[in-house]
Amino acid sequence: MARRIRPQAARAAALFCMSTLCSSNPATMGQPFPAVGYIHVPIDLLLRLNAAPVDLFFQSHSSSEPALYCRAGLTLDHAPLSNLVEVGICDIYVRMGDLQELGASLRDAIRAGGDEAPGADQFAALQLAAAAEIEQTVRLVDCSKFVALARDIGRDIVSFISSAKVLPSELFNIARHDYNTFVHVTNVASYSVILAERLGVSDVAELEQIATAAMLHDLGKRHIPLKILNKSTRLDPHERELIELHPTRGYVELCTRADLTHSQLMIVYQHHERIDGGGYPVGVLGTDIDPWAKMVAVVDVFDALTGKRPYRRPTTAANAIDFLTRNAGPHFDAEMVKCWVSALKQT
Repeated sequence: MARRIRPQAARAAALFCMSTLCSSNPATMGQPFPAVGYIHVPIDLLLRLNAAPVDLFFQSHSSSEPALYCRAGLTLDHAPLSNLVEVGICDIYVRMGDLQELGASLRDAIRAGGDEAPGADQFAALQLAAAAEIEQTVRLVDCSKFVALARDIGRDIVSFISSAKVLPSELFNIARHDYNTFVHVTNVASYSVILAERLGVSDVAELEQIATAAMLHDLGKRHIPLKILNKSTRLDPHERELIELHPTRGYVELCTRADLTHSQLMIVYQHHERIDGGGYPVGVLGTDIDPWAKMVAVVDVFDALTGKRPYRRPTTAANAIDFLTRNAGPHFDAEMVKCWVSALKQT
C-alpha cells in the first residue's frame, strides 16, 4: 500500500525527487517522461480531488518504471503534491486504462465547483475523460462506436467553448501537446470550433457537426502500421504513399453513413488538400475544396507543428503562426489563416 507523505516531510521529499530528476537530465526538468502504458496528469488537476480515484504513480528517473505514490481510494494529501509543484514537478502518472475513471472523477469535481472552476481545469478534465475511450474505440474494426463517441465529445467541446469564455491563446496553453491520438483530435476539434465561430458560424448544431468531423479527420490513420506512424527518421516513398492514403481510407469507411453530412465527410477527405492543388489525396484546387475542410486544414497543421512528434520536437505557437502566414494563399485559405492568427493574438 502506498505510504502517505507527512506534510512536514513533503518539501524534503519533493526536493530529493527533484535533485534525482536534475542529475539524470537537466534538460527534462519539470517535463514528463515517456513511461509505456502510463500517461501524465497535471498535479494542479489532482488538487481538486480529496481521494485518489485510481492508483497514482511518480517517476523519479527517466529509465525507471513509475512507482506507486497513492493507491486508489486513499485520502489524497494536498500538501506534498503542492510542494512538488513548487519545485517544478508538475505531473503525476496514471495507467492508460484508468484515464476514463480519473477523467470522470475530475469532471464531477469540477461540476461541483460550479463557476469557480477555471476553464483550464475544465478542458484538461474533458481531454482526460475522453482519452481512454478514444484510444480504445478508434481501433475497433467497426468505426460506429468511435463515430458516436466523436459526436458526444464534439458536443462537450462546443458546450465548453461556448460557456468557459477561454481565449484561443489560453486554450493553446492549457491543451496537451503530447503524442497521443486523443490529444490531437480533441485539440483540432476545439480549435476548429473556435475558428468556425470567428468566421461567423453561430448555430450550435453546425458547430457540433464541425467538432464531430474534426474528431474523425484522421480516422484513416488507424490503417497505417504504428511503426510508420511512430518512425523517427525520414519516410521512404512507399511509407509516404501509405501516409497520404489516410484521408481516402477514412472517407471510404464513413461515406455510406447516413448520419454524416457532405461537409463532414469532406473534412475527413480533403483536410490535406491545398489551395494551389499541391495537396493530397487528389490534388484538387482551392475552388473544389469544401470550406469546412479548408478550416480544419489550418488548425490541423497548427496543432501538428506545436505538438510533439516522434521525428521532431514541437515548435512554438509563434513559429507555427509564421509558417501558416507564409503559406497562406498557395497552401491554406488566406482569410482563414488571418482569422486564426487574429484569434490567437487576442488578449
